Order: sequence, then structure tokens, then C-alpha cells
Amino acid sequence: MCSVIRIDALLSSCFAFMRSTVLPLILISFSNLAQAQGIGQTIDFSAPEFHLKDLPQIDDELSADFFYNNRERLRDTLPDSAMVVLFSAPQKSKSNDIDFRYHQDPDFYYFTGIREPNAMMILFKNPIRIGEQWLREVLFIEEKNDKKEQWTGKMLNTEDAKELSKIQMILPNVDFKTMSFPWEEIKTVYSNQHQHIERDDKEHPGDLKSMVYHFDAKLNRASKKALVNETEDLFAYLRQKKTAEEVVMIQRAVDITCQAQLNAFRQIKGGMTEYQVEALINYTFRALGADGEAFPTIVASGDNGSIMHYTANEAILIPGDLVIMDIGAQYEGYSADVTRTVPVSGKFSPEQAAVYQVVLDAQTVAIRYATPGYKFWTPHEEAYRTIGKGLIKLGIITEWGDIGKYFIHGTSHYLGLDVHDAGVYSSLAPGDVMTVEPGIYIPKGSPCDPKWWGIFVRIEDDILITSGAAKVLSDSAPKTIAEIEAIMAKS
Repeated sequence: MCSVIRIDALLSSCFAFMRSTVLPLILISFSNLAQAQGIGQTIDFSAPEFHLKDLPQIDDELSADFFYNNRERLRDTLPDSAMVVLFSAPQKSKSNDIDFRYHQDPDFYYFTGIREPNAMMILFKNPIRIGEQWLREVLFIEEKNDKKEQWTGKMLNTEDAKELSKIQMILPNVDFKTMSFPWEEIKTVYSNQHQHIERDDKEHPGDLKSMVYHFDAKLNRASKKALVNETEDLFAYLRQKKTAEEVVMIQRAVDITCQAQLNAFRQIKGGMTEYQVEALINYTFRALGADGEAFPTIVASGDNGSIMHYTANEAILIPGDLVIMDIGAQYEGYSADVTRTVPVSGKFSPEQAAVYQVVLDAQTVAIRYATPGYKFWTPHEEAYRTIGKGLIKLGIITEWGDIGKYFIHGTSHYLGLDVHDAGVYSSLAPGDVMTVEPGIYIPKGSPCDPKWWGIFVRIEDDILITSGAAKVLSDSAPKTIAEIEAIMAKS
């Protein structure tokens, strides 16, 4: 497998170390290599085949009623005298004093609509009297700070937080330290995970670390214990079924992702690098209004296709190889996850086409079984069975027990605020959103005819479970052999 060679960097090294009469010969060699391999191919964003799909107008954010209703559903599932404490996600440091772009804890966002750090929500099953007030819920947020806004941007004020969440009691996060609770009236305490907090501002009594510390201290003094695993199960149950509003957001993320796949189809050619394809995909995400990536973009060509979560994206695309593009845009916090496998040269070899068709057949069968009345794992079982029959027919395996050598992962996962979203993994029901992604991976040296070696295929679509047949949300990204070859030939 070729590694990335950048001509400008390589020539610079040559000048530094080989200032001799050999230099002209080196230049000629690299010139020939570039012409033969196509190294240095560029993406032409003005080309006729590159365009951005016109997407329909939608509300660009979820309504405050959505988050209010989620809290009411949560309250309805709680036992009497229960209390739920939710912490925002911690900020993550990338290097020294530079942070990664902040991403809110999905559960916290699902129940509050708040995307800022150093925040905390408390919800009670039954109204609780604290001081002179009866409270059902309270949100703690960081107080606005003019100096901090100069560096990191606008912060929420109390009215903003009320409008986003419909929580009427908004307090500065520093107030949690001194708030007392009638623990004798609280029988059960639920909380999300709140560990692995990197940052602790010793001078800030309201930062996330401080709120967690004071929460744990209050629990210890009251001889209470927070239920964390039970909370995760409860949230998974509530988040699994998507509302119509959520499906709109997921569909937008999927539409953007499918457009990125199409743009990649139109531009891929031998000599490009995986990172150039990655750049094209991520450009499309942002150009169409996505938050960014739902997960690191995977562009795996040649032997890299055997690495399920390959993200280096450094190799050169070689004619004759396949390239797997496992990608997903994120829109208003919601994720897409769509995979296509295409030939670098624009045309599948007979062996590649045969394996590809087995995977596509398996996916078609799996989607057929993605209906109410079947278990979550039924589509995988049917895909596994179809791939087994296909591998035996092609002579790649002779024993049923060998399927796992070439189909090494599950077929589905839930999709939503997380790319591997929360869910209870039981029976399928209308409103569930999930992926269907069978694959076949045949590394070099596999115990089969060498003509199959180096073929790696994965096809993934996002689907919505309905009362009838599943709705394929990602059907705007072509996936048949004829469709893919036609698009790549035209470009």
C-alpha cells in the first residue's frame, strides 16, 4: 500500500541533501511518478459536476416545547419522591489552553436545550419546598461574564435560558453550593455520569467540578446514593423513539451527508489522497449548514478498508482499489451515518462487483426485516445469513462457521443525538431510527482464492421504523453498481 508522498516536501528534501548533477534526474523521476499516479490531483469546486443540493426550508432548531415535553415524560416515568440531577458535559482540552469545540452531553441537551458548559439541572417528581418556594425543576447556569465573552463568545443570560428550555427557575451555578434540600422527602436520586472532568478552576465555586463536588458532598451527608446505571437505562428508553421534530433534524443531517457522498463520487480519481476526499466531504457538510462531523470522517482506500474505524486518511487512491467512505454530518446535535463503497477507477472489477452485490443483497434483506414485531437484532441475523450464502456461492468459504472471518461487526445501531445512540435494544417500534450496515472484508492472506484478496465493502443506510415498511432516509445516495458507475463515468 502506498503511503502519502507530497511532491513539494520531497523536492525540498532533495534540494537540501542532493545539490548535485543528480538533481535533474530526480526531478524527471518525480515528474513521471506524478503523471503516472496522478499525485497532486486537486478538487475543482467550480466544476459543473460539483454542486450543492438545494435543501428544503425547515425550522433550524428544536422548539422549547420539545425539551419541556421531554422533561414531562421523564417525570411521568419516575417513582414518587424521586430527584434527577443532570450535569452538562465537561470541556475537553486539546492542547495547553486550547479546547476542543464544545459538545453538550446528549442527555443534558435532550432535557434542557442548553448547549453551554458548567450547567446543571435538577428535576423533582413531586414539587419540593426549598426555602419559600415550591420547585419542580431548576437550572443552574454560569453567570454572564464580559471578559469571558471577549474570548469565547456570547453566553446565555437568564431570559435566554428560560426561552430555550421553558425552565422557569434559572439560578447562577455558584448558588448550588449553598442550596439545601429536604432529603427526608427524597427517596431516590438519579444522576448521569459526571466523572473524568479535566478542568477545576479553584477560584470558581460554580464550575462543573465544584458542582459535582458539592453534589457528592450533599449526598454523603444525607446518606444518599445516586443511581447512575439505572439513569442511563431510563434515558435510553425515553430517547429511543424519535419525535417528528427529531426526525426532521436527522433527515437534514442525512440529506447533507448524502450530498457529500455524491460530491465525492463525482470527484474521486486515481492519484487523489484520502485526505482530499475527506476535505471535500467536510466542506460539503459545512457549506450546507451542518454543525460539522458526527464522528471523524472515514475515507479508507485499498487495504485501509480492513480497519473499521480508520481515520488517518493519508493514503493515495490507487486505480483498481475500492474506497469506503463512512461519513456523517451533524445537524442541530443530531447525527447521520451513511457509508458507500466505490471503485477508485470508476468501474468495479468482476470480483469486486460480485462481493459488492452480496453485501447489497444482505442489506436489502435486512431492511425488509426492520419492521415492528421483529427484534432489534433480527436484521443482523438475516444479513448474516444472506452473506453466508453469498460467500459460499462465490467459493470464498465452504463452512458456515467461517462467515465471521469476513463479516466482523454488527449490522445496526440506533441513531440520534449520538451516532451510536441510546436505546433499549429490544423489539423494533415505530419512531426508532437505526442504521443497516453489513460488510465483507477480505484481507490479503485470507484462506481463499487470492483473486478475492483486498476487497473490502461496507454499505450503510439510515432508516426510520414505521408501522409498515422501513423508510430509508438516505436513499438519495445511490448504491447500486450501475448507479455508482454511471455517476463516476459522467464525472
